[in-house]
Amino acid sequence: MKSVFRLNDFYLKNNVLAGSHDPSMMYDENTKKYYSYSTDINGEIIGIKDKIGIPIRSSENLVDFKYEGIALSEKSIKQAQDNGKYEKTINFWAPFVEYINDEYRLYYSATRAFGSSESKIWLAVSDNPLGPFENRGVVIDTWGTDNTYPNGIDPHIIWSENKCFLVYGSFFGGIYLKELNPKNGMPLDNNPKNLGKCIARKAKNPRIDGPEGASIIYVKQTGYYYLFLSYGWLGENYDIRVGRSKTVDGDYLDINNKNLIEESMGLKIANSYCFKAENPAIGNDNPNWKWSGFMANGHGVPFFDPVRNQYFFVHHVRDGAEIYKKQDENRAYYTNHYMMIRPMFFINGWPVLSPEPFADENFKEICLEKTLKDCFNSTIHKWEFIFLDDQNNDKKHSVVKTINLNNKLLKQGKIHLCWDFENQKQTFIITGINQFGVAYWGKLLYNSIIDFSKILL
Repeated sequence: MKSVFRLNDFYLKNNVLAGSHDPSMMYDENTKKYYSYSTDINGEIIGIKDKIGIPIRSSENLVDFKYEGIALSEKSIKQAQDNGKYEKTINFWAPFVEYINDEYRLYYSATRAFGSSESKIWLAVSDNPLGPFENRGVVIDTWGTDNTYPNGIDPHIIWSENKCFLVYGSFFGGIYLKELNPKNGMPLDNNPKNLGKCIARKAKNPRIDGPEGASIIYVKQTGYYYLFLSYGWLGENYDIRVGRSKTVDGDYLDINNKNLIEESMGLKIANSYCFKAENPAIGNDNPNWKWSGFMANGHGVPFFDPVRNQYFFVHHVRDGAEIYKKQDENRAYYTNHYMMIRPMFFINGWPVLSPEPFADENFKEICLEKTLKDCFNSTIHKWEFIFLDDQNNDKKHSVVKTINLNNKLLKQGKIHLCWDFENQKQTFIITGINQFGVAYWGKLLYNSIIDFSKILL
């Protein structure tokens, strides 16, 4: 295992993960590579100032990524920018790519302006994951609608019994599902103005705004479809939530069986957070930088890695250092954002995320009781926990608890040997859901040197 998420290197030197916003991920069986596609933002970081068209990054191991260029052809860019008598679209958002029917299909959003509910979702196709992708047509069109309708952004595709569905939407009218033609990926009814069916929507008087950034996967082992979405403001208090259903079109319910349409925002599985850090691989040359965790974990896409036989969740985060905090009208936002890949596990039929970014771990099953007794000669240990409660979306700070191996938190979660990003060493991490239906993250604190080679045997 190794540390792979050094923000100082990646943001200032490597240019690989820096600036990645609304990322998606796919594994391509043809090239045996992983590809991430993301929103057009901060192009100058990767040396393409003022260039739009969906950035692509590739990897052979899901750890080291390489910037590959722009996905869309010049013709497609000009076509999708053209809004007639209105100003042209300045950038494209939230792409999703899949390989189906011998072609790569790229769905992406073109909105009238930031904060507008008038947008279009385009489909572009290519015979290569690196493009160029040529527009096939508009799949969803919400131009001319008001804020009671869904916004045509944030596309994701889910297949169910040989049928193809688009999940999309944002804030205004909620998250929607629309059936597509599996042969060409376009609307089955040939009508992009037909917006489909609502499957999630905020309450009448929400505590926080949302939802957006939706995606759906089906997990055969559990028999459920899982709807992931984000609530909050993408610059500061974004989160990741989930509901599930036995059918692709709902009803999607939370862990307390409340509907994601106006009754519940879903089970929260990620939030802005701050673990204690002795040696974080983060920061830059600015002497005023100080570790303060990660903000705005949100807008993610789940994906299955057939190479590792493991589920992952890719999303963006922002550096929580106060020097990157800005004020925009009546809300704050953090300026430096990055792509993060987290392992995803399932507990009692619900997905949970690792508290640490992926660092090439194997996630080998271990006997915790025997391992900790051998390493520490003790059954009582200190653990650092973060509880992702739903009281608010403020940054969650970790708390230290001294517990024994029979503690409920350890019994309720999944434990693995992982790379501790904040402290740059190996440790045991836990992710779980407690008896109150609150997801939590934790990791073992220790002062002694452990021979981890014995654990992995």
